[in-house]
Amino acid sequence: MTKLVTLLVSLFIMGCSNTPKIKDKIHYPDQFISQEYLKTLDFQGKELIAVPIGTHFYYIRKDGKKMLTLTYDNGADAFSDGLARTKINGKIGFFNRNLEIVLNPVYDFAFPFHNGIAEICMGCKEKQEGEHSMLDGGEWKKIDRNGLLIE
Repeated sequence: MTKLVTLLVSLFIMGCSNTPKIKDKIHYPDQFISQEYLKTLDFQGKELIAVPIGTHFYYIRKDGKKMLTLTYDNGADAFSDGLARTKINGKIGFFNRNLEIVLNPVYDFAFPFHNGIAEICMGCKEKQEGEHSMLDGGEWKKIDRNGLLIE
């Protein structure tokens, strides 16, 4: 009986934690562009386009909702398995084509999803090698589209 009570108290405390869970919705500020700027964009019949703003790329919907995406080779990170990557406060997360974050930005690095699996790194650091950068250290794992570790 004591073990059962201890287990229930532990589960209650874990459930009350302020630490965001993978599936918790976190609202990020400045998710919409101005209506004036939206009017200047040509969606060419598409619901979603990638647009450079400053030194970053954003995916933008016709209603003006935007999502910062990673930039590679002077272009926006491509959707893979229906998800693209974002980097917020130095951490990588994933969002869908509706520009909703489906995996919160908690990873130090993440490769795109392929066949429902992505490789992620916790604790790795970006290291400059001339004009290129490399990842150094950290622990590599694989996750599924729910953010659960796969082994």
